[in-house]
Order: sequence, then structure tokens, then C-alpha cells
Amino acid sequence: MISQSDFANWQLDPVTIAFRQACLERVEDSKEILSVSAGIDSNTDNYLRGFVAAYNEIRQFRIEDEDND
Repeated sequence: MISQSDFANWQLDPVTIAFRQACLERVEDSKEILSVSAGIDSNTDNYLRGFVAAYNEIRQFRIEDEDND
């Protein structure tokens, strides 16, 4: 299991920061696409909504202390 300290260090790593920023950019790009094209193709709308949800899940990932299990 990873410790809170290790997780905090990982979050501050430049690669992690760049990855999280890339996720945010993809979310914003998808929201922009939806803002101008929602309703044209429901399959694309659903794909983009799922894409945004998945990237938000990644960006919001947290760990719990082992003691809280």
C-alpha cells in the first residue's frame, strides 16, 4: 500500500503535474466541443460525456490511510 506521504510526493512530481494538466486540457477541449455540437450526434455526445467523466475521475483520485480501511 502507498503511504499518504508517498502519494503527496507523487502529486508534486513534474510528470504527475504535466499528466494532470493534460487531463484538464482534454476535459476542457471536450466541453468546448460539446458546447457547440451537442445534440447533433447522440453517440458523440455520450462518448464525450464519458470521456470527461473518466478524466475527472483520474484528476480527483485520492488515497486513504491504511488505518482507515
